[in-house]
Amino acid sequence: MSGFFEQLPHSNLSPFDILLLVLYASTSLGIGLYASRRKSDADFMIAGRRIGIIGFVTSVVASYIGGAALVAYSAYVYRFGISAFAVFIGTAIGFLVFIPYGLKLRKFSGEKQFYTLSDWFYFKFNKPTGLFSAIILLIVYSGMLLNQFIAGSSLLASISGWSYEIGLLLSAALIVTYLLAGGFRSVIRTDIFQYLVLLVIIILIASVIFQDKKDFALELVDFSRMDPGMTVAFTAFGIFIIFQSAEYWQRVYGARSDRIVRDGFILSAVFTVITGIAITIVGLAAHSHLSNIEAKDAFAKGLTLLLPRKLLGASLIMIFAAIMSAADTQIFVIASSVAVDWYDKLSGRKSDDKRRMLITRIGIIGVSLLSCIGAYFLRDLVAVIIFITGIGFTLIPASVASFHWKLSSRAALLSFISGIAYVFVLIVIAMFKSRPMEFFKDHADLAILSIIVSAVTLLVVNLLSKNHSS
Repeated sequence: MSGFFEQLPHSNLSPFDILLLVLYASTSLGIGLYASRRKSDADFMIAGRRIGIIGFVTSVVASYIGGAALVAYSAYVYRFGISAFAVFIGTAIGFLVFIPYGLKLRKFSGEKQFYTLSDWFYFKFNKPTGLFSAIILLIVYSGMLLNQFIAGSSLLASISGWSYEIGLLLSAALIVTYLLAGGFRSVIRTDIFQYLVLLVIIILIASVIFQDKKDFALELVDFSRMDPGMTVAFTAFGIFIIFQSAEYWQRVYGARSDRIVRDGFILSAVFTVITGIAITIVGLAAHSHLSNIEAKDAFAKGLTLLLPRKLLGASLIMIFAAIMSAADTQIFVIASSVAVDWYDKLSGRKSDDKRRMLITRIGIIGVSLLSCIGAYFLRDLVAVIIFITGIGFTLIPASVASFHWKLSSRAALLSFISGIAYVFVLIVIAMFKSRPMEFFKDHADLAILSIIVSAVTLLVVNLLSKNHSS
């Protein structure tokens, strides 16, 4: 613990920077705690299914642009150049494509009282299929949360000069406090504030870049250097990621009306591209001018190239906002899944919102504690993002197809199992390499091919099931 306190005097931040950070953190905490006032148990679990357009858009985009996203996407830009910007275009397209699915989901969620993505699989198939989807989401979101804390704390340490541990403890303690008080309602309310802060700071940074470093910024954005193959791959990645992202399903369940879902995803697409441009420019700055750094350091190093010293505090707040807005969502996705997909479905007891709220609160504490411990000991897991994406993509074929065709539960379950088996085969292969993590980074396209394995399995088994029944 002595190292924890020794880092405090060596901060790169001015007293004004620290004041800004304290004001931001205290405001986030105050908003989260205020959201817990006069709430019902249903408000805690799904915000009373009354989320408006501002809450919908800001929470969707804020949960997408987290600390891990800043690190991962700028790392992709550093490694692959301007082609990586296609992931933001793909995500924007994905939001638009998801609109009709979201409208159908909202109809069922009101009738069946859905809370999680796995609720859909329990409803469309059977208990084993729903449970297996919950296991996949537990793995995926635990990995995402771990990466969120690791990436965010590393960025905070790199820019501020504080220790990694300080960044980790500050963000975790703040998030857990307001989540315990207000649950999903606090997630939505704080995401509104956090994304507005993020957007204002992005605009401020953009104005500085295009006033003082306009030629430098424009020089970076050369679309003639785009690789067609990688551009297509990143676009497809962005589109498909929406269908396995439980947080977007929860936003649909909590939306006040169909119009909120439709207009919310359209606006989310616009703001995702705007935010993506800022992240891409930072990554490109490192890509063009820093040849001997690790890809995971591209965002922090890119900022130092682009920004004057006086904006150090603003960039730190942007990172803190990104960490909190994504991490609180991921913690709540896991904790609510424990309450609904595991406790409710497996205990056989008739549950209600009060019991779900209690189990979710216990889950928030447990998930946060385990993630902090994991992030303390494991500090470089950028490649794990690729691994967990490969696991998550196994859900997509059955997820999409279930809206269009009648599928057998066996086909859906085996599609999950085959996709996971494929990813674990890749892990075994990587273990025989001299640098396993580098193998994953260099073969990201192999991991996400789990979607193809799952789709083929789903199609074949479903056809065989139909032929057998006939």
